[in-house]
This record gives sequence, C-alpha cells and structure tokens, in this order.
Amino acid sequence: MGYWVKRIALKDGEVVTERELREDENRFDGPPPVIGDLIEVQCRGRKFMAKVEWGSLPDRGVSNDFVVPLRVSEVGLDPSIPLRFPSGRVFAPRD
Repeated sequence: MGYWVKRIALKDGEVVTERELREDENRFDGPPPVIGDLIEVQCRGRKFMAKVEWGSLPDRGVSNDFVVPLRVSEVGLDPSIPLRFPSGRVFAPRD
C-alpha cells in the first residue's frame, strides 16, 4: 500500500501537476493519510507542509497493491486566491 501526491497547490495559487513532478517524487509506502491530514512534500527543490485536500477517506479500506493518488495544498494557501493550472486555466476562489 502506498500513496502518491500528484497535485500540489502552492501558496501563490499555482498548481503543480504530476507532469512536472518526477514519478518517484512524493511517492510513499505505507497507509495513506486521509483528507485533512498534514504531510511533508517536496516541490521545486524545497520541502514544506501540505494539507491533504483530496484522496483517501477515513475508515476506507484500500487494497495493499493500490497506490492512492492525493491532491494537497501548501499550508498557508489563502482560499480566496484563484488556482492557476499549467494549461492556463484559472479556477475561482474556494469557499
């Protein structure tokens, strides 16, 4: 069992996707964290704490051979900042 951070929303609103991350970057063995947990991730040469926004739910059984994809946001991301994706898409601020 393991988990892989595939999308990271940085403090400035930029979203880093798996296209920019190496396949072995932010990939971990062990039980996946659940939504709301804080984990340490690495992105663009720095390590920081991030909150799990999407992925595993509490009390959800996961097969041992399955890798759970996670989406996280850097601690300190202001929810009023629009998210900017590499494709140029911009998503409105979250509630």
